[in-house]
Amino acid sequence: MPSAEKLRLENLGSLPVLFPTVGILGLLSAFIWGLASNPMQLAFSYLFAFTVGFTICAGALFWTLLHHALDADWSVLMRRILESIASCFPVLLLLFLPIVFLFSKELWHWMTTDLSTDPLLAWKKPFLNEPFFYLRCAFYLIFFSTAGLLYRHLSMRQDTDGDPRITLRLRHTAYGFIPLFVLCLTFAGFDWLMSLDHHWYSTMWGVYLFAGCAQSSMAILILITNGLVRAGHLKGLFTVEHNHIMGMLLFAFTTFWGYISFSQYFLQWYANIPEETWFFVYRNTGTWFWFSIFLVVGHFFVPFILLLTQPAKRTSWRLCATAVWVVAMHCVDIYWIIMPNLQLQESRHAGHVAATTGFHPHLLDLLALIGVLGILGHTILWLLSRGSIFPARDPRLRESLAVTNWL
Repeated sequence: MPSAEKLRLENLGSLPVLFPTVGILGLLSAFIWGLASNPMQLAFSYLFAFTVGFTICAGALFWTLLHHALDADWSVLMRRILESIASCFPVLLLLFLPIVFLFSKELWHWMTTDLSTDPLLAWKKPFLNEPFFYLRCAFYLIFFSTAGLLYRHLSMRQDTDGDPRITLRLRHTAYGFIPLFVLCLTFAGFDWLMSLDHHWYSTMWGVYLFAGCAQSSMAILILITNGLVRAGHLKGLFTVEHNHIMGMLLFAFTTFWGYISFSQYFLQWYANIPEETWFFVYRNTGTWFWFSIFLVVGHFFVPFILLLTQPAKRTSWRLCATAVWVVAMHCVDIYWIIMPNLQLQESRHAGHVAATTGFHPHLLDLLALIGVLGILGHTILWLLSRGSIFPARDPRLRESLAVTNWL
């Protein structure tokens, strides 16, 4: 069995300094500028950035739980990377605090709506009320934080004592955590995203959000793993077979995202219920129409075609290039979900149609995004540097190193 391997930060060039610098400066610039000039724009830009980070970390937790539930062997070598990403939830909990204390009234119109003027909201009030909303948010983030930290802690402990019973314990725990994960992710999507327009609803929203989580986090895993290999780590351990399997999973969830997104659109178009169709009507109006077309082509067709062939999944630079594209399109997807609601909210506050409609990006969007991702990137590197970058004493590590893909 190979011995434990520590992350050598000096091999990563400027990244250990770049991530925290960009993260802190990005968030500070966004908050100072946004609070002084356009608090509502800042609120939506920050929610967009937070959601991108949250979905990537949630996807990493999903892959960690699935690995243990299925007793997978191929992913043992990369599991510590997933555990480190999934352990970022305490940081996300802190990043969520500005949303609670500064932006909640700006984001969720139902918090300030007079129930006497909105019978539909009055009917939803047992669920959409502030105390219950904040209680649910706390539960989601505490559960995700606990699960992520628990799995990393026990995995790191196994590096020390080599106790094989830890593997069994993690597997059995995963059976209970997976249903909780599904419920928390689904209702977090309902609360943070769907309720931005509290009249709209979709019964497929949870699985749509999950598809993006799984796809984007697999792309991040590909990028980090290949980045570590390029920096001189995992020599003689990581093989083209691992890339091939990760490429197949990226392809699978690209297809799954396309299937779910089309199904959601098709079912709501076919039913033609006003409370459902409004979401897509607005996003197919003006320049949002072209943005929607770009999302469909870029999020599904482009990576689907790029990943079709076997060499595309086994060649490191090609797979990494596709992974970068997938992460970028995941950001586009989250932007498409959130930002049209900004203009609707501006219209409600102004009492007439907002002066700015259609796709109009703002610099605050970019500042908030690089701020959140910079902080998370620094956290991931810090966690990876605290121990071995792979589970050195996992009983299935030998099988992971010898994995062969026959597809």
